[in-house]
Amino acid sequence: MSSNLTTQAINAALTNNWQEAIKLNSEILSENPKDVEALNRLARAYKETGKIKLAQQTYRKVLSLDHFNPIAQKNLKLLESLPKSFKKKEGLNSNSCQPKIFLEEPGKTKVVNLVNLAPARVLLPLSSGNQVFLTIKRRTVAVVDQDDVYLGALPDDISAKLIRFLKGGNRYEVFLKTVAKNSLSVLLREIYRGARFKNQPTFPTTGKYYSLVKPEVVFSSEESEGEEEELSEEKLSREE
Repeated sequence: MSSNLTTQAINAALTNNWQEAIKLNSEILSENPKDVEALNRLARAYKETGKIKLAQQTYRKVLSLDHFNPIAQKNLKLLESLPKSFKKKEGLNSNSCQPKIFLEEPGKTKVVNLVNLAPARVLLPLSSGNQVFLTIKRRTVAVVDQDDVYLGALPDDISAKLIRFLKGGNRYEVFLKTVAKNSLSVLLREIYRGARFKNQPTFPTTGKYYSLVKPEVVFSSEESEGEEEELSEEKLSREE
């Protein structure tokens, strides 16, 4: 019976059926309150439905049973670092918060499907709405979490375009949009425009949404390889 419930609970999470996930994992825990995997799944379901205090309490219970559980450690840290503007007295209200995070602005935002993804075991603990960061890796823009764990990369054409804008002083916020074991999408939001691109939106709404820029065009012969490597070491989305 427990094995069947576990399969159902995992499937509920994979299909983003969070209310069903809460119900199923709670049933599992009624039989075995110390089931760490069920507790982690329940905590994530609480988080996805905006019940942040319950999610935090559940992750802390995991850590009381398994002091170094990486999933609980990582997600509790993320919940505790959520901006105050995303919180209410009863916790994060997913219905009101998510639209604000994913509000699209013409010329400033774009949803992108990542390529060259990290393994499923890295992706599955992630949640829609988590903030992530951009970092230049040679001629590719990678997406990493707050612990510098690689999640995936922007497609080559968008990478080339973003490198050009980042090198020109633009800055971006990045949030996970959809998460599955074989796919990951992010919302890119331009939050600062460098003087070089004062009148040029990152994602123009007319014509093609983004232009195809060859990587070799982005790195001109006048730019040193050292400059490229220096940029690749920092998370540009965290700059002030």
